[in-house]
Amino acid sequence: MDTSKPINPSDLFSAKGLSVVITGGGSGIGLAFATSLAGSGAEKVYLLGRRVKNLEDAAKSINPDIIVPVQCDVTDQSSIDAAVKQIEKQSSHIDVLINNAGVLGPDHKGISDAQSIQELQEIMKRDWSGWDTSFQTNTSAIVSVSAAFLHLLDAGNKKRGWATGRREVQERVEGGDSSDPRSSQIITVASIASFNRFVTAGLAYSATKAGAAMLGKALATLLAPFNIRSNIIAPGRFPSDMTAGDTGSFPVTQIPASRSGSYEDMASMILFLVGKSGAYHNGNVQVIDGGRLSMMPSTY
Repeated sequence: MDTSKPINPSDLFSAKGLSVVITGGGSGIGLAFATSLAGSGAEKVYLLGRRVKNLEDAAKSINPDIIVPVQCDVTDQSSIDAAVKQIEKQSSHIDVLINNAGVLGPDHKGISDAQSIQELQEIMKRDWSGWDTSFQTNTSAIVSVSAAFLHLLDAGNKKRGWATGRREVQERVEGGDSSDPRSSQIITVASIASFNRFVTAGLAYSATKAGAAMLGKALATLLAPFNIRSNIIAPGRFPSDMTAGDTGSFPVTQIPASRSGSYEDMASMILFLVGKSGAYHNGNVQVIDGGRLSMMPSTY
């Protein structure tokens, strides 16, 4: 380990030159990702989502030369394929895919306070059909979207100078940039609900986000021979459409940091993962929750 080289933080935590795809990028955490990546030198950030106006507004507010809105329903394979084709017209590769699209799912509010079996039954039966949508968006889409972009992630490795294809040992081709250790990466946004045994956002949300975290880890193993990394972010409470009106201060017994997460908190997380700082990370779950999981029965 050579400690004689000076450390440049702005170089370590930089998105300079990266092409990034973000699903669910028009608001909340996805918008925070897009803003921080564009501000840190990303070449292109493709925002995928169903609400075109949200995406266009995001592009205008951040930087329309960098942010590219792409209409896409991640639960529809033909829509995903169309989004890939649109992106291919502008970019020959991508460096990072962020699976961020998510829905809250059936409302099981009050489930932990049920006073009778009958009350518990009624809460658990709510909106049963909503489970399908939850699994399609929060879990299944991770597989379908990741699969659709694999060839562009592989092209990103080739552009960076990595030998491509299934390999026993990852190595650079002649002329590759040995100063940049990164390879292409998939980042999946799960939730602390993936690990929290106390139901706060509904049973469907907990189950589908647990599935999302597991898929993120499974992809790390599956794609390792192809030098495509996979990491997971498990956020706690951050301002978003899902948590509208539920911000402000919190007692230490709920969140030791006594606050919701901020834009700066999430920006630092994504820049760490996409920068050279995160190059040696693969198959990891990054919990960012102000300590909330430490106050609940959790397994992580």
